[in-house]
Amino acid sequence: MPGYNIPDVLVVGMGGGGAVVAKELAEQGLGVVVLEAGAWLEPARDFAGLEWEMTGQIDSVFRWGPVDRTRLPWPRILDGVRSATQTAGVGGNTLQSAGSSPRAYPGSVTPGWPLDYGDLIPHYEKVEATLPVVVPDVIAPKDQLFIEGCERAGLAHVAGPDVTGPGWRIQPNAILPVASRHTAADGCTQCGGCLTGCRNPAGSRAAHTAKRGANASYAPLAMATDNCEIRTGCFATRVLTEERGGRVRVRAVRYRDAAGKMFEQDAEVVVLAGGAVETPRLWLASGLPVGPHTGRGLTTHWFEYVVGVVPRETGPDLGQASMARADFPGEGFLQSLGAGPLATALLAYGGAWPRPSTGPWATRGKMLGPDLKRRMEAYRHTLLIACGVNDDPSPESSVTLSGDVRDEHNPAPVIRYRASAGTAARRDRLAKRAAEILLAAGAIPESIHRADAPPALVHQMGTMRMSASPEDGVVDGACEAHGVDGLFVADASVLPDALGGASPTLTIQALATRTAGKIAERHFGALERRIVRGR
Repeated sequence: MPGYNIPDVLVVGMGGGGAVVAKELAEQGLGVVVLEAGAWLEPARDFAGLEWEMTGQIDSVFRWGPVDRTRLPWPRILDGVRSATQTAGVGGNTLQSAGSSPRAYPGSVTPGWPLDYGDLIPHYEKVEATLPVVVPDVIAPKDQLFIEGCERAGLAHVAGPDVTGPGWRIQPNAILPVASRHTAADGCTQCGGCLTGCRNPAGSRAAHTAKRGANASYAPLAMATDNCEIRTGCFATRVLTEERGGRVRVRAVRYRDAAGKMFEQDAEVVVLAGGAVETPRLWLASGLPVGPHTGRGLTTHWFEYVVGVVPRETGPDLGQASMARADFPGEGFLQSLGAGPLATALLAYGGAWPRPSTGPWATRGKMLGPDLKRRMEAYRHTLLIACGVNDDPSPESSVTLSGDVRDEHNPAPVIRYRASAGTAARRDRLAKRAAEILLAAGAIPESIHRADAPPALVHQMGTMRMSASPEDGVVDGACEAHGVDGLFVADASVLPDALGGASPTLTIQALATRTAGKIAERHFGALERRIVRGR
């Protein structure tokens, strides 16, 4: 970012929310510096398309750990969850997401929010146009079979982005339209690589790959302004404040670069965008004000997986990861899910230890040995349905600091999750609906299997919830911290609930767009009065 010694805005994290704030403010002429713990990966060079190489927990490209993959990953203490998806790198978790981009269910934006659903609509529309979000007009075999099952099971078709009742629809995805087979135009090649990192069309640079993760959309747009600098391999360790005019105000961020050197970066405004685990971790390690909701209220869409074998080939590793969904506002959602053999084995058959089946499935729980081998021999005839469950916020589900384990930055986060009885009941109901859809799609009854998957944090939300008053949350309706001027949060941690069960990425980005506008309005006026320092 030529000419800036002290940026106007310092953003911690270049994932789905941080990249949006950086782009929006840089386009308004503000000087933005971003600290990103990981690297800016180049898909044509760095994405191998191999499941374990890209997504394994220990030394994969998308792991949560140092840029140097020969070093151990950063530790996390998991209590009540099997895993927590965190990705170090420009793009964050959007690098290994399916690209699914539905809006929140309108009924989930309740009086507990300091804004209403109508406030979000113009920001949804801006994000949908920027990415862009596309409803596919070419459907892969697995998704077509899912739709047939939904229709035969009596589910109606619903249209439009604002879903208020149950029904199936084509999945709105942040993926470019499917490319024509007869042209060399950019677009989705339906290669099936969404979850292992989009690298197509072949040879494309990040900004031209089909899946519009933050690495391919907002980050390049931010850099194109010449007002944004992204410092990769830089891990924020402490937020620094000062007293000014009788009020506490943010002053700077201390961080460690990839070589281990410590720096402090001053800024007028600091935006935390590290996600629902790293943002409260940094907050707590910085000694910032702690209230009853700091690090509390962690929610997730406790995923369950129901699978069946059908007489025809489904092409489970072809097409976008999910091109069709069924919505049940307040309950959650179902979606057809395409995955490679490793992910299918882990998700569909790697659940809890088997127990007696009490639902419309023949088997339930973990499968090993010959049983798993027989199931995977039918891989190309497999239809896998993922159930994303609406979750109840609970103070028992939280992110705190370990007193015993730390990495080179700070005490390790303790990630604790406890599902409510209501969440578990909704999960059972969605799993039964998934089995009914599989049977209606022609799945062999004896092949219906429920994974009984332990909790895993794929969609991580809450922990720094927004609220109208400090007694009810951590940040206000503009996502500025209660009690610390100039400190904002722009990630999934600000969500007061689990969005009725809808996938959160689009809502995170819509809120980040809105937050960027509030930052400019509150701290930089109409921008004409801004003084560019250090030139």
